Amino acid sequence: MTGRRGWPCRPVLGIGLGALAVGASCASPMVGLDGFIGELAASWRPHIALGVAVCAAMALMVRLRLLAALLTALAVVLGADVVRTEMISAQAQVRSSLPEDGALRIAFSNVLVVNDDTGRLVAWIEKSDPDIVVATEMSPRHVEQMAEFMADYPFRVLEPREHPYGMVVYSRYPISSEAVTELADGTPSTPDPVMVTVGVETPAGTLHVTGLHPCAPVTPRRLARRNEQFAMAGDILTQLDAPKIVAGDFNATPWSAGLRAFLRNTRLTGFNTRATWPVWLGFAGIPIDHALASRDLRILDIETGPNIGSDHRPILIDVALAGPETAHVSP
Repeated sequence: MTGRRGWPCRPVLGIGLGALAVGASCASPMVGLDGFIGELAASWRPHIALGVAVCAAMALMVRLRLLAALLTALAVVLGADVVRTEMISAQAQVRSSLPEDGALRIAFSNVLVVNDDTGRLVAWIEKSDPDIVVATEMSPRHVEQMAEFMADYPFRVLEPREHPYGMVVYSRYPISSEAVTELADGTPSTPDPVMVTVGVETPAGTLHVTGLHPCAPVTPRRLARRNEQFAMAGDILTQLDAPKIVAGDFNATPWSAGLRAFLRNTRLTGFNTRATWPVWLGFAGIPIDHALASRDLRILDIETGPNIGSDHRPILIDVALAGPETAHVSP
């Protein structure tokens, strides 16, 4: 069976129905269906929206009009959410000029616990010149490798681990308070993420900075566990005085229902929409590394860094105290 211009209808029908199923899974968290397949599909929402649109065009070319209409409607729904997400992202909140006083630069990197060489990370930090550095997947070996260079950051809380959940914070400004929390579930065989929160005494006042790295949702059980860790972290963060920054590998994209719930509960804003993982996919990857800000901070700039030998790109964010006219929209 063939259609217009010799296009085979049956293969296009099969591809279109497959795209419809994937697209529906991708849209399911938008209507409150927070299942494992939906979470994974939603992580790739821009890619899937584009793929569904292409399949809609293919279906239309072979005159499968009902299928084309369904795919088009689905592509519009997914695409509209991608556009809306971009409109309330950190990138959309960026102000073009930095103020002379009160600006702070925070760097975050997932170093990758098996990364044998921190030289590229050190070079990026030196070039970027942040005031505060937060890093996860830091092992004792990494801390030792970076010790000489990080002497420029005399204030620090170091909680390295041999597993992927070690966390460190380095600061040029004094640290007046610190809290280290293991987001534990009581399972001895599973390493627990380490959440580090510090109060940094900056020229503009105290800034609370938290490093967070919940587990990756690679199975239904780990998805539930990640969301539990979001809830535990959220309970702690809501008790912190603002202003505050939460930087980390969230193992969640801006289209994740889990991350959106975390943002609502903590009233944080400014998720990143530029690809950070996996680094070898370049701009076609997904954004799972973020530096979220409380609403009394203004995001001045945000950018992703280069390949530093990890599977993640680092991120760099500049913030300052926000004026009373500043407002943010919740996702």
